[in-house]
Amino acid sequence: PSGEISVLSTERVCSICQEAFDQLDPRHFSYNSPAGWCPKCRGFGEIFWVPEGVDRGAREEEIEETWYEWMEGERQVCPECNGTRLNPLARSVRLPVILPESLLRQLLDRQLVTYHQGSPAVTISMISAMDIATALEFFTAVKFSGRAAIIAKDVIPEIRSRLEFLVEVGLDYLQLARGVPTLSGGELQRIRLAAQLGSNLSGVLYILDEPTIGLHPRDNQKLLNALKSLKRRGNSVVVVEHDPATIKAADFIIELGPGAGVHGGQLVKACTLKELLQSNDSVTAQCLRKKVCYPTRGSRRPVHLTDKTASETPDWLILHNANKHNLKNLTVRFPLGRFIVVTGVSGSGKSTLLRECLIPTVRATLKGEAKKWRQETGMWVSGCENIRAVHEVDQSPIGRTPRSIPATYVGFFDEIRRLFASLPESRMHGYGPGRCSFNSSVGRCPVCLGAGMVKIEMSFMPPAFVVCSTCGGKRFKLETLQVKYRGKSIADVLEMSVEEALEFFQHVPAIHLPLKVLFDTGLGYLKLGQPSPTLSGGEAQRIKLVAYLVSGLKESQDIHRQRKRNLFLLEEPTTGLHMADVQKLVEVIQQLVDFGHTVIVIEHNLELIAEADWVIDLGPEGGKKGGEIVAQGTPEQVAQNKNSFTGWFLRTILKK
Repeated sequence: PSGEISVLSTERVCSICQEAFDQLDPRHFSYNSPAGWCPKCRGFGEIFWVPEGVDRGAREEEIEETWYEWMEGERQVCPECNGTRLNPLARSVRLPVILPESLLRQLLDRQLVTYHQGSPAVTISMISAMDIATALEFFTAVKFSGRAAIIAKDVIPEIRSRLEFLVEVGLDYLQLARGVPTLSGGELQRIRLAAQLGSNLSGVLYILDEPTIGLHPRDNQKLLNALKSLKRRGNSVVVVEHDPATIKAADFIIELGPGAGVHGGQLVKACTLKELLQSNDSVTAQCLRKKVCYPTRGSRRPVHLTDKTASETPDWLILHNANKHNLKNLTVRFPLGRFIVVTGVSGSGKSTLLRECLIPTVRATLKGEAKKWRQETGMWVSGCENIRAVHEVDQSPIGRTPRSIPATYVGFFDEIRRLFASLPESRMHGYGPGRCSFNSSVGRCPVCLGAGMVKIEMSFMPPAFVVCSTCGGKRFKLETLQVKYRGKSIADVLEMSVEEALEFFQHVPAIHLPLKVLFDTGLGYLKLGQPSPTLSGGEAQRIKLVAYLVSGLKESQDIHRQRKRNLFLLEEPTTGLHMADVQKLVEVIQQLVDFGHTVIVIEHNLELIAEADWVIDLGPEGGKKGGEIVAQGTPEQVAQNKNSFTGWFLRTILKK
């Protein structure tokens, strides 16, 4: 009667675009399911390109080396799903919501809410793009109407509860859709902790390995409260930790030592904090009791401030318009030839500033591609005239296979091989340096090919590795092992610890120098031939620092050395370090700076921050509330800034 036409269908078909779809269920909103993932990227959100020379069809033996090249290949955001990982159907489903006006405006500005048929609505992609703090605010305030309100009645409290646990362990800045491979070890561990907080279990033994990694001192208390909450429920919590605040909060402390490597493995103390502080045998107790005057080297290197009109001076490296992620178009100034620490609460933009803005911009400038980079990103840098190269000293392995060892990475293994080749017995047989290399067919074991282990294929099971029966795990031919220096073969030397080798080669300066640097860095317990996959991230990072430091020592002896110096970036180098070892790391960094290099460190450790010449504090919060420079200057100047969380904690340590 009204003249309106109603279209009815026995199938789910859009009356406007004629698109048909199945009955929706949770699979359609999962990028792990073919029903929900983007057909272009298959749920990865990125498109990968394999580098040239990598054979997709290579057998397992060949893939061992090329897998890392594959992971380092080029990638870009999927053009079809725009990184959301979902197919068009999942992205098209809109859920009408009712939100307070102030929150609605905020989410509209960030494109986390849209209007559909005149009402606010969200898609699953929009919710996934929220950080945890925003998501908690959203699910606390959101209301629904009709059938959706009935369904949400039981679901929303569960979602809100899990988000609250994530906030409780200091992860409010993480995006919900953040990929697990991009998380740090500390972040991943705290996510697992949040899951346990939501389980309400009792009578469970929880073991956590350094949960404070990546946490600002302000967020440590949140973590400690979460651990105490687990304890109050009747659980036992064992934490492996070096953080002083966590140690002081413990009910019972077990200290192993007294040293590292062969000097460790003994029970030093098992007692309460009060009893520990009274002990004279405990290194931890000594560090907790010790009153330190910072900087421990006596004074800081002066930073000559210039007025803004003279900011192009070569004494400063200036990054303009840093605009990635949550950074607010910053202009950041780094004094060259100084020890600089970038601080800030978790998620404030520290890694983004250095790894995604400063480092690629400097590298583009050094390659002569500054103009192109500025057009693509809007960022540019000035003051690169005296920078030779940029080195990102991270905690990735120093090598990809067991054939990579500390002696080869630092570079003194060549000197050891030359020493053995110069011995009378080697010269009598015509042996050269290659005879003492397990990478050369001349001297290595022909069965295990210098690996010391033999791989045995097991049907329907992972392969097994056993010690080579021909060389006994020594890696070399019997003839090679007959050549000895001071009663030791090349295999015996590789089994030595750095500390043992330091004394053994004390009369060979070319070998003794790098060994002494390794020892002074707190790595005296490592074996010269220790396979790189067995090294921790912190050990790998310090070995890389030693390699650069040894290079710097050699350059300092060169009267014709270049004026240009290197720029080093370290991200949380104190990870895994005892308080006593942090000071050794500081000494290595200070030596690099003494050689004229610039060292920039991302760090939360207050002892290391207090040693810096210059501090740049980002914040004030994490995520969208961060990305600004809160304070910059010497540690004393930052400590006086009332708006800086880092400054508040620095005041407590600088007063010691």
